[in-house]
Amino acid sequence: MMNRFTLVKIKSADPFERGLQYGAQAAAQILGGIENYKRHFLARNLSWEEIGRRSAQYLPLLERECPAELTEARGVAQGAGVELGDVMALNCRYELLKDKPKECTSASILTEATGSGKVFLAQNWDYRPWVMDNAVIISIDDCEGTRILGIAEAGQLVRNGFNSHGVGICANNLTSTLDGGEPGIPVTFLRRRVLNSKNFKEAEKLIYEGKRSVSCNYMLASGEDLAADLETTPKKVFRLTPESGIVTHANHFVAGAEYCTAHDNKFRDKMLRKILLESHGHITKEDIFQALSNHETFPGAADTYPQADCIEALCTHLPKGELDPNGVWQTIASVVYDLRAGSAYICKGTPCCGEYVRYDL
Repeated sequence: MMNRFTLVKIKSADPFERGLQYGAQAAAQILGGIENYKRHFLARNLSWEEIGRRSAQYLPLLERECPAELTEARGVAQGAGVELGDVMALNCRYELLKDKPKECTSASILTEATGSGKVFLAQNWDYRPWVMDNAVIISIDDCEGTRILGIAEAGQLVRNGFNSHGVGICANNLTSTLDGGEPGIPVTFLRRRVLNSKNFKEAEKLIYEGKRSVSCNYMLASGEDLAADLETTPKKVFRLTPESGIVTHANHFVAGAEYCTAHDNKFRDKMLRKILLESHGHITKEDIFQALSNHETFPGAADTYPQADCIEALCTHLPKGELDPNGVWQTIASVVYDLRAGSAYICKGTPCCGEYVRYDL
């Protein structure tokens, strides 16, 4: 049987009802995620009660800026039988943890590069291994003309996804010297809001104007044959545009390099671009699948997996030996969104040994 994420189907024009449906269908995964994060935060000497207090600081801003999304979150909590504070903790974990940036590599591939009229948005999502069993695919129909398909840690509004207007968003962890300060819009709430956008310009405007408390990278693309990578900080936004129809990004600043605090190997974005360029002019989804399965751990290295550890490559595997589950990373999911066709290809776990499952809006 094919290994795949649980699919949660949501259909309602009412935000609270959408949340109720989500929470009820994903209750087991939400409860599992809460227990995992309780342990994870406790390992950092942070109680769940303290996390709840910190998460609550975001509520006044969300009431003003994202009332529909906050209403969805309230519905999720009631549907899953948990407290709003629990759901807020899941949705604010990025802002509260700010782990060393090793999460994700993403890309937009426009028609110049595909040569077929296709526009793709793609990402490998790398994170703690225990997240995999509590991640879900969410399919949303707001009954008002917008359908959304994406992936999330259960209870989060969305992690990445695309909509029926051809707008898609992925996000990567960033850290900068500009991080800190007053609470901003949690990244999961902003991504969910962006996925209501009818076009690229509207989506990009939301990212530029959203109040931020921490740095985050947004890979934005549209079936309009438009794409941009936005390196955001609480004070500045740095913009990267496609070259030869391709833009890639990992977990370090490029346009805003002077503010970057990441010190890991800065090559995954370059590796992904290099591999994609080998098929430039006729890039297919299969080429992207293969690129996201690459195991080279530094430029020019041989692919030696499984003989050697593969912990900083595009396709990230757990290191061998005894593991601290709170200190290791692996590829949790690999996604390729075909923005004009309205199709998603999602692989659970490392793409080199998994299988992409097709989902349609």
